[in-house]
Amino acid sequence: MASAALVPSAGQAAQLPTCGGLAAILLANPDISAATSVVQPAITPHNSYCLVNITVSALSGPKDGYLPGQSQQVKVGIGLPLSAADGGKNGTQGDWNGRIEDLGGGGYAGIVGPVTGATDAGYAGSSTDTGHSAAQQGKFALNPDNTLNWGLIRDFAFNGIHEQAVWTKKLVQMYYGMDPIFTYWNGCSTGGRQGHQQAQKYPEDFDGILAGAPAFNWDRFIPSEQWGEIAMNQEVGAPISSAKLDAVKKESIKACDGLDGITDGIIQDPRACHFSAKSFVCKGIQSDPANCLTDAEASAVDKIWEGPAQQGKQLWFGLERGTTFVGLDGSSPFSISTQWFQYWVQQDPTFDWHTITEASFPDIFTKSEIKFHDVIGTDDPDLTDFRDHGGKMIMYHGLADLLIMPRGSYNYYNRATDRAGGLKHVQQFYRFFPYPGNSHCGGNPDQPNAPLISGTDLFNALVNWVEHGVAPDSIVAWNNPDHTKATFNRPICKYPDKLVYKGTGSNQDAANFICQQQQNDDFFTSQLVVPDRGANNGVGQLQTLNK
Repeated sequence: MASAALVPSAGQAAQLPTCGGLAAILLANPDISAATSVVQPAITPHNSYCLVNITVSALSGPKDGYLPGQSQQVKVGIGLPLSAADGGKNGTQGDWNGRIEDLGGGGYAGIVGPVTGATDAGYAGSSTDTGHSAAQQGKFALNPDNTLNWGLIRDFAFNGIHEQAVWTKKLVQMYYGMDPIFTYWNGCSTGGRQGHQQAQKYPEDFDGILAGAPAFNWDRFIPSEQWGEIAMNQEVGAPISSAKLDAVKKESIKACDGLDGITDGIIQDPRACHFSAKSFVCKGIQSDPANCLTDAEASAVDKIWEGPAQQGKQLWFGLERGTTFVGLDGSSPFSISTQWFQYWVQQDPTFDWHTITEASFPDIFTKSEIKFHDVIGTDDPDLTDFRDHGGKMIMYHGLADLLIMPRGSYNYYNRATDRAGGLKHVQQFYRFFPYPGNSHCGGNPDQPNAPLISGTDLFNALVNWVEHGVAPDSIVAWNNPDHTKATFNRPICKYPDKLVYKGTGSNQDAANFICQQQQNDDFFTSQLVVPDRGANNGVGQLQTLNK
């Protein structure tokens, strides 16, 4: 709780600026190239708040990795619950609860997102475009002469979110006359990577981090997102029809549903599932299922599930069985990975991904590692400084994620566990919650009985851990956001604990399950890959590879 010393006196509050006066103060700072500050009216269901938009331009020119005459353009939107000076009265100072909730982005970012999810709950909230426009997609990294713009790349990788954190704290002090009591990060996908980047690179910036479906291991999982299209192109010569892919997905769910001893339409742990698409090949008989596969199609599907390898060694992971193929392996490839090859790895806008074969994939994969690991890999398992700062982090990942391979999260968490000195040490500050049947950042379209990710419940658990010392062992989840309409609710256990049915009562009721504590993971070897070949040497390779 805030002490009296942290709360401004009535006299001090009278001296503080109103929302409308913040812009002029900000523009006096040489690092701010643009600023506006306007009270947003209350529009149902949102409360009124002060919205500050700034452009941070602290860096510029070739010395900072930009083109001559180019400067940093990191846009940050900061929402501030109304202070006492603007009529706020329901919180620690005005409507503010004394806390910050910085919000993460998605994909290649490029958008300053809404902040009302934070301000409506009393938090000062912020979002950043990380220094470029979404209209550019992944193209922002490449200069007109086909060299890499390391200034913009670093802004996307880490500078942008650091400026977001720094300026949100400055605005809080400026507007409320006091420092935040607690500071949180909340993001999924790219936002999950950004949360881990904060813990790894800026370990003292946050007290609590909620990081979902993290896009860390960026230099490895982004090229691997193209693997399925490469396999289909080589094995079949074209994308497999959506009807066939949907059929084999459903067949994999049927085959692996009961592996946990309960037939409920949910694959509890896809790592236990070894269903092969070869069992769904057409036999040329009347009883063949609709949309069965050819031998070539089955080979491609199995390769999608297995992920890329080189001489029997796993490079990265594939989609989990039971996951829809439409995100990465539809009629056209995923643009983020396609642009990664064109504008980042190959530095050639005309590059045609069809030229990549299963045999040549390891070479271009390695090139991605060497060029970009050190700037955006975001996979450093050493969280010692974050731990010593007193930080707490919760990671979650849907096990039917259609974009980011869940085993990458298992892989990182186990490496962080090893670096922390073992499970009992890492769980003192960092916990992982895998959600069976959930898609990217939530939703259960393929396994509708699966209890859903609730960002609100997870964030509340994080706050309770940070502020009251209550570490979450499980999170109860429902298969419908409206709990009155839910047909399933179950505890989601912290990894590596195991969900166990008590043996009596409905298997649709969380009360009839326990999370059985585990010290080891039965499927540990299924999430091992060759070490990142770009680690700690990427920078030394850049001059050669960027020519």
